[in-house]
Amino acid sequence: MTVCRPSTPRAAALRLGAALFALAAVIALPHPAHAAGKWRLVTQDEGVRVYDMPEAGRAVPRFRGVATIEAPALHLLAILGDVARSCEWNTACKHSVLLHKVDDLRMTFHNRLKAPWPVSDRDAILKTSALISKDGKTITALFRAIAYPSRPPASGVVRFPKLVGQYAMTVLGPTTTKVVYTIDSDSGGWLPDWVVRYATKKVPIGTLAGLRAQATRTRGKYDAFIAKHTAKAPAPAPAPPAK
Repeated sequence: MTVCRPSTPRAAALRLGAALFALAAVIALPHPAHAAGKWRLVTQDEGVRVYDMPEAGRAVPRFRGVATIEAPALHLLAILGDVARSCEWNTACKHSVLLHKVDDLRMTFHNRLKAPWPVSDRDAILKTSALISKDGKTITALFRAIAYPSRPPASGVVRFPKLVGQYAMTVLGPTTTKVVYTIDSDSGGWLPDWVVRYATKKVPIGTLAGLRAQATRTRGKYDAFIAKHTAKAPAPAPAPPAK
């Protein structure tokens, strides 16, 4: 169920940023890969540091946001996997529908992003998986757009041709997590510089700030998920027999 909130200048800016990124990914033309550059800091706001990695021949660079969030890593993973509530914290989300679920850590869903006129809405079928280290100290939530012929885009909606990303989470403490959110559209072609700059800066900030706010709103809501996936300490070795 989507929760609607009154539009604000900040929300409109975040929606525009997401829409511009979607537009960049869609209209860019394929181009041969070039050697990767280095991550560079481009801005920071709302406790989020934003980096990009420009590469020759790409319309949209790889970009990432880095933030520390006061919530357990498994709580954040539960939020990412709660597809029905995605629109509560992703300001660009118009609807998010689960299509197939293998288990808590592997699923496929349809996500549609709303865009301001005259830009068309964008959508993607995302296949996701999560990897939790044995000690529970790191979690990587992966997602990528896939072909899904049985769920074509609605009339007037443009589907992402390619979208790959991840949330890499590192436990800093019982209730503190470092999150690195990375997006790679791997698309080329020409776009105005201001479009690329705006999208690169706004999407990571809006995503991680929204995730942080949702963690606060949902405190205590995912305790069963957290308990289920918390790494269990190994049983102590049996005591040697008495001599």
